[in-house]
Amino acid sequence: MIKVYGASVIGTSHIAADTPCHDSHYFQLLDNDLGVVAAISDGMGSAKYADVGSSLAANFVVDYLVENLEEKMEDEAIVELIKEAYEKTHNRLQEEADITEVDIKDLNATLLVFLSIKDRQFYGQVGDCTAVGLKDETYKVIVEQQRGEYANATFSICNLQSVKDGIYEKCDAFYEAVALMSDGVESMSISSKDNAVSQLFFAPFFKVFEQDTFNEKSITKSLERFLSSERINKKTDDDKTLLFIGFE
Repeated sequence: MIKVYGASVIGTSHIAADTPCHDSHYFQLLDNDLGVVAAISDGMGSAKYADVGSSLAANFVVDYLVENLEEKMEDEAIVELIKEAYEKTHNRLQEEADITEVDIKDLNATLLVFLSIKDRQFYGQVGDCTAVGLKDETYKVIVEQQRGEYANATFSICNLQSVKDGIYEKCDAFYEAVALMSDGVESMSISSKDNAVSQLFFAPFFKVFEQDTFNEKSITKSLERFLSSERINKKTDDDKTLLFIGFE
């Protein structure tokens, strides 16, 4: 059985500036409990319609993958499909920019995709979102932020070169639980010195999957309250997204 819950919450800096939440997330479970496809996207603050870009990117890429994914595909074919999905997502954002008569840069957003099918897991990464996995009581960063040659380098699904330079791979193991997060959460949950994952932070969220009465809606509401709390807002004023996936 696969259980999923997540939330995207506006940051205090966006509230103060009267701008919408730029984070988005979306997921779909595959038929017959075969797996899941999930995505999170963080619209860039400099983009005029970052909220539109992130929402469109997360939703389109998941739908495209679910529509074209087949259980019999070899690992290499799935990796190629993820690459193709990113290219198609870029094209869809260009189409949206043309329709609304804006520059595609106005939709700039990062995009992280996680795909699990039977006993295999994969990911695609363009930007600075992160994924953490839990296996045998060990927490590990399984998808790192994408970093360029220069500190101020940015990677966006709206930039074709960023898509070409994206990271598309099969995970090094099958993880029993996975957390996807935007950079607004990473700073408080992963050490910038050695990339160590905070078990204290993640353990309660993964523990939820052990509940016999797992209720996605109520748990999501609790997660939203946590991400909107004063405790969290003292640590970051950015938008925040957390998406948790548990496998049994």
